[in-house]
Amino acid sequence: SRNYQSSIMLRLSLILVGFLPLALGFSNGGPASATCGDLLPRHGVDAQTGASPFGITPPGNTVQRGSNVELTLHGNGATFKGFCVRAFEGTDGSAGVFQASPNVQTRTCVGITNGATHTSPSLKEHVALSWTAPNYPTTVEFRSSVVVEFSTFHLISPVIVQVV
Repeated sequence: SRNYQSSIMLRLSLILVGFLPLALGFSNGGPASATCGDLLPRHGVDAQTGASPFGITPPGNTVQRGSNVELTLHGNGATFKGFCVRAFEGTDGSAGVFQASPNVQTRTCVGITNGATHTSPSLKEHVALSWTAPNYPTTVEFRSSVVVEFSTFHLISPVIVQVV
C-alpha cells in the first residue's frame, strides 16, 4: 500500500543517486587511481581496439636534463574531452614533473607530480603539457589515455624520450 510504495520509491532513489557519479564521470580530471595507476578512466567500459587517432608528441627524441619542454596531446583532427598522462622511468614513475595550467592539473604519484589530467570536459583538439625533465640522464616513457566521451576511450601508444 502507501508505505510499501514509499519504501520502493526511497530504495529506487537511493540506487539512482548511487549511480550518479558513474554517469557523470570525472569531468574535472581523472582520479589519482587512474592517473597514477593503469590510466583507465573508471567508466566501466573497455578501451577502443585498433588504431587510435590520438597521440602525444614531444619536442624531439632527446631533451636536456632539467629542461622544461612542451608535449602536445592531440587527436589528429579528432576531439576529446579528457585525458590522463604519466611519465615513467622503467616501471617506476619519473622524477620529471608536470606543471599545472588552465587546461592541465597535475597528479602526485608516489610523492612526485609526474601525472597530469584535464581540468574540464570541454572538447579539445590538442592540449599543451609543460614537463620538466629529471636532472640526470635517463629514458622516460610517457603513457596516456584519452576520453572521447563517457563510453569511448583510447589508450595511446607510449612515447619514449631520452634525457641527456
